Amino acid sequence: MKRGVFAIFFTLFFTIFAYGSTITIGSLPNPNVVVAFVMKDKNFAEIQFVPVMGDVSTMVGLMKSRKVDAVFVNYEAAQKLAKDFNWVYAGSSISRAVHIITTEPIKDKSDLERFNIVGSFRGGSPDILFKKLNIKKEPLFTDLNIAVQLFLKGEYNAIFLPEPHVSNVILKMKKLNKNYYVYDILSLYPTPYRYPINALLAKDVETQRKLVEATKKAVEFIENNPDEATKIFNSNFKNYFNMEFPSAALEEAIKNKRLKFEYFEYKE
Repeated sequence: MKRGVFAIFFTLFFTIFAYGSTITIGSLPNPNVVVAFVMKDKNFAEIQFVPVMGDVSTMVGLMKSRKVDAVFVNYEAAQKLAKDFNWVYAGSSISRAVHIITTEPIKDKSDLERFNIVGSFRGGSPDILFKKLNIKKEPLFTDLNIAVQLFLKGEYNAIFLPEPHVSNVILKMKKLNKNYYVYDILSLYPTPYRYPINALLAKDVETQRKLVEATKKAVEFIENNPDEATKIFNSNFKNYFNMEFPSAALEEAIKNKRLKFEYFEYKE
């Protein structure tokens, strides 16, 4: 009888312990999920992934209700949310993703004044990084598909977007036999500058510790194995989000380092 009770207790304890060690991560359908999928697939941490459709407020709701232990958001949102809710910044994993594509070469940032620029994702990383350039000429912000069409039709001679949308435009330009020039937006800053595109936000310090180690391993794997990382992404994305993603563009972005995965902790 005692053995039976002990067996039940051990099973219950192991189940609770195992469940508690699983980290549930939420993300919108963007390149952040590459890191989460690689973490999970390669067992860098015991990860359960939660696909999120909505915006940052949706992920705040999931964190507050404890349905997820961590979320990927843009860096600015992470800093504010960490302060507002006493959550913990677990570092950034994307250091390059926003680029400007032009039909003529750019000499320096002041040269941008002569371009008619269209962009998308107002309030997101492209908007934030563009504003830091302090360009007087305001770009047109519009829907992603409209922005791409305006650029491809020649109505605008510059477009700034995040990856993999940049690579998607480049692939279209190649098909149309059109000349293009692409610049990492950070390369146009007056001094060398590295700025986080994303951030991982954890519910507590213990979750942060586990995620930092897992993230470091994941980004190293992605950089060294871009083909396999893309395959892992492709095999997971549609199952979780039930939607298509420009996989060819993502592969192009990772291989050409326009989408650079790199772990670092940013401080103003």
